[in-house]
Amino acid sequence: MSQRDTLRGKRILAGVCVAGPALVCLIPMAAAPAMPAMAQRFGSLGDGTLFAQMVMTVPAIMLIVAAPIAGLVAARFGRRITLLVSLLLYVIGGAGVLLVDAATPLIALRLLLGVAGGGLLTTSLALIGEHFEDNARETVLGYATSVSSVVAALALMFGGALVDGLGWRAPFSLYLLALPLIVAAFIVVKPAPSIAGEDAHGPHGNGGLVRMWPYYALLMLLTIGMFTPAIQLPFLLEARNVTSASLQGSIISATSIVAIFSAGAFGWGRKYIGIHGFLIIDTLSMCIGVLLIALAPATWVIFLGCLFIGIGAGLSEPAIASLIFDRTPAWVHALAMGLIVSALNLGQFVNPLAMAPLRHALGLSGAFLALSALLGASALLIFLRRRDDLVAHDASLTPLASA
Repeated sequence: MSQRDTLRGKRILAGVCVAGPALVCLIPMAAAPAMPAMAQRFGSLGDGTLFAQMVMTVPAIMLIVAAPIAGLVAARFGRRITLLVSLLLYVIGGAGVLLVDAATPLIALRLLLGVAGGGLLTTSLALIGEHFEDNARETVLGYATSVSSVVAALALMFGGALVDGLGWRAPFSLYLLALPLIVAAFIVVKPAPSIAGEDAHGPHGNGGLVRMWPYYALLMLLTIGMFTPAIQLPFLLEARNVTSASLQGSIISATSIVAIFSAGAFGWGRKYIGIHGFLIIDTLSMCIGVLLIALAPATWVIFLGCLFIGIGAGLSEPAIASLIFDRTPAWVHALAMGLIVSALNLGQFVNPLAMAPLRHALGLSGAFLALSALLGASALLIFLRRRDDLVAHDASLTPLASA
């Protein structure tokens, strides 16, 4: 095979790895525009609104559970077969809704879609770590997050038009976009020997992954921060007499728009900024954004706060994934990425549960201030313990917990 053919295959593989997270992003976003129509369709169940919300959110539960399992399966049987099976289940669980019109099979298909999403995102991230190195890997990780943000925005825009024109099930046809990816993955993702049998007790075995727990905890905190505009901000805007749904949506969407660019710039910035430097930028930008929202005297300041949160939202996943790739052996990469997927979805799930007691005790603005303080303290902790890795160089592999 010529060097040009090899490069072309590498680019197609990069496209597959980037498309996987984008398809997973469609899991909630394709269903979101259909929720009001679904609530009306299933109103006879009692609380149609609650049912529609469950249809959107139940896949996240299976993502949390399935992602680490998919990592173990990928390590044992290979990334390729795990990816292809996940894509097939994705089409069945996603587009299968086009063929049903009852509550029970609808929920069952959404649960199956969550399982598929856990496997798809885990293997996509693991393949990035397996086939790309150094700046190329970080560039692909950044593009994966950036393209996911683009897909989320487009799904919200065109999904509503599909509902208006063809009914509540129409947006679920977007899951058929996985079909060409199945073909591409079958061609470019080659079978690789299992690496699960390597020594699990050496200095870089399971202990290396266990020592990454501070970064998984940090990712959960950052995910709580990045979902705060979508989950909490509408209520704060209502309290400040911003009642227009379209205006609320425009303000909140600033987070996703900025995330497209910050994630896309991660690979370029990694040439100059150390991983822990990125984590400080990440936590500080979210800290400033949440603080601006809490203290905002005017709506434009809230919009500015969302812009700052978007900087961190685009950097969280690629920065921590890149760091964990560097600090763990190849044979645990699939499991490590599965745990990243679980941390991301768990942070989203925990957001309302963590903010509720703060809201009751301090008020909504006070809850934002408390979250801002926690993010700021995290940034200070990272700076004090890893200020040797603020700029790009061959940083020590000492993890945050043992610094």
